[in-house]
Amino acid sequence: MIYYIIDNTHCGVSADGTLPTGAVECTEEQYQNASAWTVANDQIVAYTPPLAQVQAAQITALQSTCQAAIEAGFTSAALGASANYPSDPRSQVNIALAAANGGSLWCETGTSWAFTAHTAAQAQQVQKDLTAHIQSCQSQYAGLLAQVIAAASVAAAQAVVWS
Repeated sequence: MIYYIIDNTHCGVSADGTLPTGAVECTEEQYQNASAWTVANDQIVAYTPPLAQVQAAQITALQSTCQAAIEAGFTSAALGASANYPSDPRSQVNIALAAANGGSLWCETGTSWAFTAHTAAQAQQVQKDLTAHIQSCQSQYAGLLAQVIAAASVAAAQAVVWS
């Protein structure tokens, strides 16, 4: 049995020892991780994706991480002491509704969560703090996005990460 690679998306196993056109024999390890290898001048070499492909992948990863950061929750002292609030999409809608009329919102003080009554003014402060949280996350994303777009190499694009 012979393992072979044609490029970083095509590989195979030959039971009879014959190789397809353009294929180069490789180790089982290279076969198992074929996306990391390609063929150049009839030799197996490490595959480096094009810069634009890496940039697109980094941007997608940063978008997902930004969204997760936005939805991870935030703090507000609208009730007089710092409390944690959820910021998933449903909670964002609930905060906006409470800001208009007052109402109860989920918040965590200490180690316990409670559905706590808020006046309209208190809920408006929660909404302001939510907006600041979202803007902070989006500003961080915008800065990282600019770095990815400006990256002149694959390594530079891959080095841009959310922290």
